[in-house]
Amino acid sequence: MLINDVLRRNATRNPDRNALLMVDGSGSRTYAELYERAMRLANGLLGIASQGDRIAILSENSPEYVEAYYGVPAAGMALTMLNYRLHPKEWVWILNNARARVVLVSRPYLEVIADHRSELSTVEHIIVIGEPVPGVRTYEDLLGAAAPSAPAIRVGEDDVAWLLYTSGTTGFPKGAQLTHRNLCTALIQSVLEYDPTPRTAYLNAMPLCHVAGYLTPVNQFYGGSVLMMSGWDPEQWMRLVQDHRVTSGGFAPTMMAMLLAHPKIRDYDLGSLEWMGYGASKIPADILRQTIERFGPIVYAGMGMTELGGNMLTLGKEAHIRAANGEEHLLDAVGKPMSLVDVRVVDDAGEDCAYGEVGEIVVRGDQVTTGYWDNPQATKEAFDGGWFRTGDLARQDEEGFLYIVDRKKDMIISGGENVYSSEVENAIYEHPAVAEAAVIGLPDQVWGEKVAAVVVAKQGQRVSAEEIVTQCKSRLASYKQPREVFFVDSIPKTVSGKIRKGDLRDQFGAGQ
Repeated sequence: MLINDVLRRNATRNPDRNALLMVDGSGSRTYAELYERAMRLANGLLGIASQGDRIAILSENSPEYVEAYYGVPAAGMALTMLNYRLHPKEWVWILNNARARVVLVSRPYLEVIADHRSELSTVEHIIVIGEPVPGVRTYEDLLGAAAPSAPAIRVGEDDVAWLLYTSGTTGFPKGAQLTHRNLCTALIQSVLEYDPTPRTAYLNAMPLCHVAGYLTPVNQFYGGSVLMMSGWDPEQWMRLVQDHRVTSGGFAPTMMAMLLAHPKIRDYDLGSLEWMGYGASKIPADILRQTIERFGPIVYAGMGMTELGGNMLTLGKEAHIRAANGEEHLLDAVGKPMSLVDVRVVDDAGEDCAYGEVGEIVVRGDQVTTGYWDNPQATKEAFDGGWFRTGDLARQDEEGFLYIVDRKKDMIISGGENVYSSEVENAIYEHPAVAEAAVIGLPDQVWGEKVAAVVVAKQGQRVSAEEIVTQCKSRLASYKQPREVFFVDSIPKTVSGKIRKGDLRDQFGAGQ
């Protein structure tokens, strides 16, 4: 199965059904229209590039982005997604590393790319999405001159369909190669778990340049409709749910918190919602309880990563209901393995950990990346005996639930003792005035590293460093308690909502 088969089959079976609607008014597509334009893109690209090439895209959410999701792989090429929030120098590095031959760029980013044109060593064609610009070929021109049928080429399941670069919070980012097989396995696995239907109306507010964008083909699998926001606005989201009878949506926990804090949270009819999924980071217990109270027991969690093409663990409605009804240990769980993936928790020797013992999550299955683009050393380091090493430290209980305790690179070693940042963060989150918290290790001449907390207070509330430390003293061993507490207005995050702890260590570790 190829990723573009999702579109092809729906174009045949449900040609007039609405596949995509941009809620900002920038466009909509039926399945027939989306398929035709994706195939025109594939044929247009084959006129200026070759099978196996990397085709980059730099854009915020748009209809053309979804067309590229399917059309670039249909041409036997790899769609290389550029995070629009990166610095231009980072775009240049990724484009050169990927040896991209073509860049599809939306109008707001064209000037920046043009300014760095001389630094792009392999780019031969820049195609602008949007308003025409003198001297630059437009996306519509590319499609207009191309055939609307599938290209007469052979594309294999093990050909790279998407090339996604990791967040790059430490060192240079790595390009995870996701084949058609990888993506389709992740997609089918999520279809089995989340059960989209032809009547699904999925409202997406997450960026398509992130692996979470795979939920677009998930929700289009049976001919459902995807409504696409270009950015996050809580009230607009509620209005769209009401007006379009939206059935599902995906969030980062910070987005849920903003939604619940909105003064008009009770003003809209949101009764059409059947499930709300969240991921990227831990959800505070009080946010989860408020979510269930407002929307009902319709909450899911998914845990995955770029290298897996989507989720590998899921925490379903039943577990969330149990957590809300008193089994609070489940608030810390990230879920159980999904149906098409093998997951283990292992020690440094690669042996299975006992229940409750902390080890690294390793994964095996057809959704796992084939390796990092042009980086054999990183690929070798990532795999151990056929198992992909995620870098996530976790423990597993006897029911099979996994609990992430830290990223391996974020674990703090203070005085020879291991400190898992999530355990300290959980204690801090129990303070009623805390909106967000991140725990990091900072250099210390005596202990090697000391525990430091970075805290955002809830709007209109105050909390002191002494209160945070006292909060932790009543719950944690002394070596786990924060030695320093920093208060900020916001915590830096990746485009997917993950906290950039490397940035925090750089910011607060200077001069330590």
